[in-house]
Amino acid sequence: FFLMAENEKLLLKLTSNAGSLLDDSELIAVLQKVKETAEKVTTKLKDAEETKSHINEKREQYRPVATRGAVLYFSIVETSKINVMYQTSLQQFLTLFMKSTDDEFSAKNNSVSKRVTNIIEALTYLVYRYVNRGLYEADKLTFVLVVTVKILITAGDLTAGDLATFLRGGVALDLEKNRKKPYVWLADDAWLNVAALATTSKFYRSLPDDIARSEEAWKAWYEHNNPDQEPIPDYEEKLCMNPVLGAWYRLQLVRSLRMDRTIVSTREFIRNT
Repeated sequence: FFLMAENEKLLLKLTSNAGSLLDDSELIAVLQKVKETAEKVTTKLKDAEETKSHINEKREQYRPVATRGAVLYFSIVETSKINVMYQTSLQQFLTLFMKSTDDEFSAKNNSVSKRVTNIIEALTYLVYRYVNRGLYEADKLTFVLVVTVKILITAGDLTAGDLATFLRGGVALDLEKNRKKPYVWLADDAWLNVAALATTSKFYRSLPDDIARSEEAWKAWYEHNNPDQEPIPDYEEKLCMNPVLGAWYRLQLVRSLRMDRTIVSTREFIRNT
């Protein structure tokens, strides 16, 4: 506003001056003042732009913390779909979020990336501990599974389609219209689950052919008391070579073929992810 006022004053002097501009000392003083002010404003604008750039850079560095916070909050919100009594307000969550940034819970570090990791770990633990103590025992594993899967989906490692296939399996498929089941020892619903998994997962695209080609190995695995603890025929090496999603792929297969071992396999998936 000061610069605008000085400009108006300068314009008034220029338009009302009848003599030589060089002889008007007051006009020259105004010109000098306007010049100095403009230089100061330019410098401040440059400093403001640098400050804005620095803030944006820091904000992007801490964005993973906000992302994890969003994943955790909406996971908490979805617990109300399990039981309407599970209610956590945004204010309660924000209290946990701010607490995770305290040095008491997340150690400071000169490395921003390490500091971000510390905050994310602290936030995840604080939220888990807070929510877990208010859940019924039967729902605790479900909450942790939801959080784990949402983290993987947000990271781009899984898709919503992967989760949908895990939840629904092959329930929407018709056995009569599907590829014929290769063996009588394989349950109908298990074969439909295999078909759905092969359709939606690139990793298991050839699963029906693999099962049809190696009856002895797959039958032994399928009929084992603890198949989730046994090497998976044709896939074990590939699973071990994928540290990020190997546990998820194993869980998918166990859920498809041996649903009775899904809970045990889910715990193992969470432990290894």
